Amino acid sequence: MMSNSIITNPGTVGVGDIQFFDSIQPPLKADDYILTAKQTIQNVVDSGDDPEYDATKKLIIEGPRFVLKPNNIHSLFPPANQQGNYANFLPNIVFNDFSLPWSRAINPTDTTQDEDTPWMGLLTLYEAEYLETSSTRKITTPHTVTTEQLVNPGDGILPPDLGNDFEGNDTDKVTVVDIDLKYFQTIAPKLEELKYLSHARSVNTDGKVILNMDADGCFSLCIGNRVPGTGQRNMALLVSFEGHQDHLSGSTIMGSYTKIRLVHLGSWEFTTADLDREFLNMMEALCQPGNGGTSLIQLSIDKATEQNATAKEALDIGYVALQNQMRIGENATSWYRGPLVPSPTKRESSQLPDNGNYGPYIYSDHAMHYDPGTGIFNHAYSAAWQIGRLLALSDASFAQGMFNWRADYLRSIVNQVKQKNTLAAAASIQTEDVPVGTVNLHAATRSFFTNAFQKVAWDKLKSRKQKMLTDQFSEVFTEAEKKAIEENDEDPLLKLHQKFKE
Repeated sequence: MMSNSIITNPGTVGVGDIQFFDSIQPPLKADDYILTAKQTIQNVVDSGDDPEYDATKKLIIEGPRFVLKPNNIHSLFPPANQQGNYANFLPNIVFNDFSLPWSRAINPTDTTQDEDTPWMGLLTLYEAEYLETSSTRKITTPHTVTTEQLVNPGDGILPPDLGNDFEGNDTDKVTVVDIDLKYFQTIAPKLEELKYLSHARSVNTDGKVILNMDADGCFSLCIGNRVPGTGQRNMALLVSFEGHQDHLSGSTIMGSYTKIRLVHLGSWEFTTADLDREFLNMMEALCQPGNGGTSLIQLSIDKATEQNATAKEALDIGYVALQNQMRIGENATSWYRGPLVPSPTKRESSQLPDNGNYGPYIYSDHAMHYDPGTGIFNHAYSAAWQIGRLLALSDASFAQGMFNWRADYLRSIVNQVKQKNTLAAAASIQTEDVPVGTVNLHAATRSFFTNAFQKVAWDKLKSRKQKMLTDQFSEVFTEAEKKAIEENDEDPLLKLHQKFKE
């Protein structure tokens, strides 16, 4: 049974992120299997007992065992045949096969024992332990033997226990190394430590086309348990621990063995520089007697400079004099000093702009310091401001964020101006009865038209009956007839028609 699900597509991992797994188990470990099938036929007439039929089939799951192909390996660290400060790093190897370290059991006779334990591992050897010219050599040169010689190496050599079913033959070849047994037990990890020296990684490799990784991927990794030796060559040795599970526990090994035989899967060499080659140690060494001190990172002082106290002090603390072409066209001398000053300095607020204010500066010229005593400008801070600005804008994400912020800020200013103009227009037409604090264009316009229309002398509306009786027919009907028409609510045109007929 698998201890966890098979992971082949890390779809939940974000761009540039990585997810770690203790192990990724294959569906079946590389081994020999027997498939058994049994079928019982029931209710067969005149058959007596129900007949049973059995069938068996041998199945072999193959996988890397004695040889690793180059395409199985993704990367090495430290890089092969390189020199660097690797003293604080454990060597490691990354595989393209995400389940390679767990593709077979470390104990061939018990494939169910602790599935998280890998069958391979890295050993770190120092140059005095593996070089052929060394008198303290602990390991033989990798050499080729038959698989029969692998499990039967001869007297004094401890072989791997690959089970009684594995006898080997005289045709299949395998590369092995023989290591001093006591030395091996000193540098090799314990059995219970192996599971912590291998893991799997689910990586979203988007944006890493330069490394030929333009899709998501899963990788496995083996890590050594011994840091490299400093100031010397080292060898990272990838070996198979299959069949050596009882030789890693630290228990006593019975027999007169002096060496142990391991399958050699691969190796590479690298050189670890001395710790005194690190940047911090090199910088500290500058101040030691005979190494030059701070004068190595400052301009030399001649006799003419010795006579000028200001110039001598400036050069002593790392300043250089530069010709400065001013905006008005004049040429002047200015001081400049980078961030790696050769000696500590004290902040002098009297020589800073804005009464000792170190920022923030709106533009680079704002950070120029002026010494009124000498009339010389100091461009150290203004140059640092400009360099920082260029470094920030070289970051695409920061530059895009800055552009968006400026666009949003400009948009807010435009909206504020529009709102201010609207309020001014509203205030110009509002009336005194509008409450304070409620000034807006809508309320002011409504108040303006309400008060304006109240002052218009609008014509009063009259019904047709009222208008005709008082104007057009005032001389046709008598007052009594008019009153009767109004009381009876009669149509004056109809009454006029009746009157003409009479």
